[in-house]
Amino acid sequence: MSDDFGIGVMGVGRYVPKRKITNDQIAEWSGVPVEEIIEKTGIESRYAIEEDDTASSMAAHACQEALDSAGVEPEQVGLIVGCTSTADYLYPAMACKVHQILETKNAFAFDLLANCTGFQIGLSTASAYLTCHPDLECALVFGAAVQSPYVKWDDPNDAMFFGDGAGAAVIGRVPSGYGILADEIFTQSAGYDTVRLRGGGSSFPLREDNISNGLQYYDMSGLEVWKQVIQFQPRAIRRSLEKIGKTVDDADFFVIHQANLRLIEYLMAKMKQPLSKTFTNVSQIGNTADASLAITLCDSVQRNLIKRDDLVVLSGVGAGFTFGSSVLRWY
Repeated sequence: MSDDFGIGVMGVGRYVPKRKITNDQIAEWSGVPVEEIIEKTGIESRYAIEEDDTASSMAAHACQEALDSAGVEPEQVGLIVGCTSTADYLYPAMACKVHQILETKNAFAFDLLANCTGFQIGLSTASAYLTCHPDLECALVFGAAVQSPYVKWDDPNDAMFFGDGAGAAVIGRVPSGYGILADEIFTQSAGYDTVRLRGGGSSFPLREDNISNGLQYYDMSGLEVWKQVIQFQPRAIRRSLEKIGKTVDDADFFVIHQANLRLIEYLMAKMKQPLSKTFTNVSQIGNTADASLAITLCDSVQRNLIKRDDLVVLSGVGAGFTFGSSVLRWY
């Protein structure tokens, strides 16, 4: 990081589709009682795309809101990093479609796949580009998830968790000492097959035989996810803070991937931090995967929960498993 400037968040935006899926509907489809859904997850509702929604349209909406929030014009954007595992197409990169929609004519664009920690890694990646390339004025980073087509709604293991949505941030140069101060990213690949979507990959291309055997649906072991997160996510958070000589007690606010309200409660308790130092929206919109961190950051900023000079930790965990944490001095 240069001594003359930092790279920080200049504006945020979010989009959640309008079609609400309630716990009563999940209970009817999956057979899981409403009381059990609340007890296990804390989720009360989630939202799914409507006929006119696409991952790219949601992402573009969130990005435009972030640009407006930052007071930045599309032609000022030098880079777009798309963080998604549910793009419109297998390829090309969805960031290129968002580039087209927003007419960011001076930007280059690519996608980054790290699932639910993608937005955190995307911010880190874009920050590195801006630091190394003084000709780039600012960058757009978005997280987007369209999960509803991949959820088997009668599956009692998976149906209760997932929702659709998109969030975005504009990042650019801020005074020295502010912005992203440290990152920590590491992978525990022993859990590679714990959360997966096989259909459409090169090992299981979309053919009639694959569609008929269920490979087009999410496949997840919730218990193994829980075990991985409680063991390794606090480690990622602590390591990122240690890089700047801080501890979890020094952090003013935590932005955490919204996988499960009970999991967030457990994580905060394990770190001996009060829930007042974080914000949760998973009970209202479900687990929005790649979009989760971006939407939660946006909601926290719009509610004035993050103030100038606050030490903010942004942390996620992505399928595979890849754990990440960034520490920012908020400008």
